[in-house]
Amino acid sequence: MDRLDRTEQRIVGVLIEKQLAVPDSYPLSENALVAGCNQSSNRDPVMGLESFQVAGALMALHEKEWVARVEGGGRVPRYRHRTEERTGVEKRFLALFCELLVRGPQAPGALKPRVARLGWHASPAEIEQALRELAALPRPLVEQLPLGPRERDRRWRHLLGDGTEAAAATETAVPAPVPAPVSAAPLAAPSAPAPAAVEPDLAERVAELERRVDELQRLVDGLGSTAASD
Repeated sequence: MDRLDRTEQRIVGVLIEKQLAVPDSYPLSENALVAGCNQSSNRDPVMGLESFQVAGALMALHEKEWVARVEGGGRVPRYRHRTEERTGVEKRFLALFCELLVRGPQAPGALKPRVARLGWHASPAEIEQALRELAALPRPLVEQLPLGPRERDRRWRHLLGDGTEAAAATETAVPAPVPAPVSAAPLAAPSAPAPAAVEPDLAERVAELERRVDELQRLVDGLGSTAASD
């Protein structure tokens, strides 16, 4: 059985979702699929696919016989999924596949309200039993994941993918480089400011003023001597 990449998984999940939740709009046109793939509700992760990406994935899905093109009365072709034919599972399992395809791994308790919106009102125990049936098939279609940090219930994931979705889920940002530790060397004492250089013009003017003061002082002394002699 051909495996599905992330875009193909999202398309198949959306086709199942619309078939179960809004059957009047099913099968879907390419534009409707773009909108369904990129919607922000009931999706994890939220994707931003372009029309050409959806068109290319539809071609690949058609070749893999996961979708069929429906030629209706209108001029716009529509598409339906072929999950039941490709997997051999009963229709009652489609709601589970839909949620695992559009939202990734989940525990039965989290799946309960999500499959209910698609028309399957089951308890967490019934959901887990269905998942165990799918895991026990000769070619398992789901598997239970190990208990993760701070998780109370073990999650289940589908096995229709080609591994690219798991790699994308484990991608982490490149950590920022750790700065080198700053040495605790004592700060050097600030050096005393160098004495300001005296401008040559200023020195000359000071010397000229001192000379004039001396001349005035001699004149004053001379006038005093003259007055005393008279």
